Amino acid sequence: MILKERTKSINHLLLESLNYRMDLSFNEKILYENQIKGLKGEQLFDDCMNDCQLPGLIINDLLISIRDTYYQIDSLLIKADHIYLYEVKNYSGNYHHRDGSLFSESGHALQDPLAQANRKRAYLFNLLLNFGYQTEITSYVVYINPDFYIYSLPSTRFIIFAGQLPKHFNDLVKQLPNATDLIAALGDKLVKLHDYNFRPTNLPEYNFDQLQKGILCPECFSFRHTASRQFLLCSDCGHQEKIAEAIHRSIEEFRLLFPAVLLTKDFIYEWCGGDCSKSRIQVVLKSNYRTHFAGRGTYYS
Repeated sequence: MILKERTKSINHLLLESLNYRMDLSFNEKILYENQIKGLKGEQLFDDCMNDCQLPGLIINDLLISIRDTYYQIDSLLIKADHIYLYEVKNYSGNYHHRDGSLFSESGHALQDPLAQANRKRAYLFNLLLNFGYQTEITSYVVYINPDFYIYSLPSTRFIIFAGQLPKHFNDLVKQLPNATDLIAALGDKLVKLHDYNFRPTNLPEYNFDQLQKGILCPECFSFRHTASRQFLLCSDCGHQEKIAEAIHRSIEEFRLLFPAVLLTKDFIYEWCGGDCSKSRIQVVLKSNYRTHFAGRGTYYS
């Protein structure tokens, strides 16, 4: 049973929006491409997990902040007496293991993913201990890309390659009991800890004036579309969407990029590139957000 579905991370959504509304530097584009690649790898992992129909509780993309420490867990599988933590990596190519690190053939070093996973395991164990749960946690690193190999890797059962993943899950199916009320309560506690307000610190600098305005197609990210009375039709890929839904999606994009800016009809009209009337925007704002009055102005939250 999935308690929390996988979605694009806040970092992914922010970089995605900025990528199509401004010119990113080479390194910033690499960051965005890594987000895309990472999500694809995690979705492949999810497909394999779903195919095996595991009877435990599954939490995906859990972001927890404790004091000044943030850590993101790709996937958790919770059973009555054990938790399995998965760190999913979508690396490709050949690497060499040396002195606890991974080195590409060009000589670049990567931080040891198994050490990362074990730190997250320790954070999670201590967190659950504070909640009164003393549960054994096992952490694994999953290299999901079949076009990946590590030379000189010491033998360990805590690293799983793509071809080994189905057997790993099938072995767990034989061991996992059905979910109980106790682990359901634990799962709910963890999901409620997810930090939806997290803001990454490595974003490009941007401001409202420099970003291209208009409604982005959710499929191909084109700004080009034609409008009928009720629908927007993307001129590039043909995706069709209700205008009210497109406005609402654009409002959420604006809120993500500018969380401190008051949400007003005029701001959203400009943000949407003047493609939709102010009266139509106001209907969407009133239908989906709380209305506030400040002097002669109105804003929404």
